[in-house]
Amino acid sequence: MKLKDFRLDFEAMLSEAVFGHGFLHYGYWPEGRPATPSARALGEAQQAWFDRMRAEIPSGTATILDVGSGTGANALALTRAGFQVECLSPSAQLNAMARAKLPATVPVHETGFETLDLPRRFDLCLFGESFHYIQQETALDQIERYAGRAALIFDYFRREGAGEDGRRQTHAAFLAALAQRPGWRVALDEDVTAAILPTFYVLDHLKNAHVGPFLTRFRAEFRRSRPLLSRGVEAVLGRRIERFLKPSMREATFGEAFEYRLIRLERTS
Repeated sequence: MKLKDFRLDFEAMLSEAVFGHGFLHYGYWPEGRPATPSARALGEAQQAWFDRMRAEIPSGTATILDVGSGTGANALALTRAGFQVECLSPSAQLNAMARAKLPATVPVHETGFETLDLPRRFDLCLFGESFHYIQQETALDQIERYAGRAALIFDYFRREGAGEDGRRQTHAAFLAALAQRPGWRVALDEDVTAAILPTFYVLDHLKNAHVGPFLTRFRAEFRRSRPLLSRGVEAVLGRRIERFLKPSMREATFGEAFEYRLIRLERTS
């Protein structure tokens, strides 16, 4: 399993166990940092993210393709709201979690958006932190093919001057590529980076103030009680553990490298 896949599976498991919903997206904090940076506050902010996204689904929408559907948490909430949803993800592990919680009537397609091949369109293509994983031109080609009325993107773009990235495009590059495709208009384009950044403040606090010290104590006790076994573990994982234990400040680094936007595209013809 790739490290990225393992991380996603671990975050999904943690969200299921701690919050009971399995969201994989960041939190949404329109009022800024919480007074108490806790796991509970993070769970509430993830729900606020969903509510903000849900509010931008155009009226009259009936069918939704959830691209990068993760554990199916968003799809389940949308299904309960009366939408007909189909899920799409290349991860077998996440799809298994989605199928376990979703009604049997909700299809889960185990493939990437780039290779999706279905004989139908949907009113809306939804990208909840999944658009940046897809090569831009391919993503726009597939939106043209599958989005009958609209596309909703709640995701981040690379900032201008923040360094090259073969996959993540800048917001300006995205708009320029879209301008070459007639029949679409940008109905909403809002920079919500400031409302997303507290996610990293909370995650960093939980790691630096709680998880890191606990891991340090556990590591020391493991060395004391199981010296031979601990040497083998340290040989394999020691450097990764050291990197993890370094205090992190992702709130600043994320804001410098990326801008998080809520974008709704609508067909004009």
